Amino acid sequence: MKSILTIILCVILFIAIVLAIWFHEKVREFKKVLKKAAEERAARKMAEEDAYFKRTSIKNYREDDTPKFKDDYFKSAEEQKPKQEEPKKETTTRRTVETGSGVTIIDDRADKKADRKIFDDNEGEYVEFTEIDN
Repeated sequence: MKSILTIILCVILFIAIVLAIWFHEKVREFKKVLKKAAEERAARKMAEEDAYFKRTSIKNYREDDTPKFKDDYFKSAEEQKPKQEEPKKETTTRRTVETGSGVTIIDDRADKKADRKIFDDNEGEYVEFTEIDN
């Protein structure tokens, strides 16, 4: 009688362990399903918010009485930026010199740059350079 009772007790214990393992797996599957559903809800909500933003932004930019993004956003930067004066254009005269070997040198520099001295007054005497053929 003791051996039958021991066998029945072992079978019940075995069934309890199998049921506990099965229950644990079902709980894990249920948690995965809940997590996936939450992710899908979040993605759907994000997509709805994006669609709403696109609809309202397109609507606002189509209306003539609302300021455009560029005008509204950059308004303060344009107001604070000092007006730049246009640089004065320097007069240029094209100078051409033909060397003895037939090479033509064209000088398109501005008059101020072309007429300036290479050396300062305190650096010595300015001498005109002429090339001598040997």
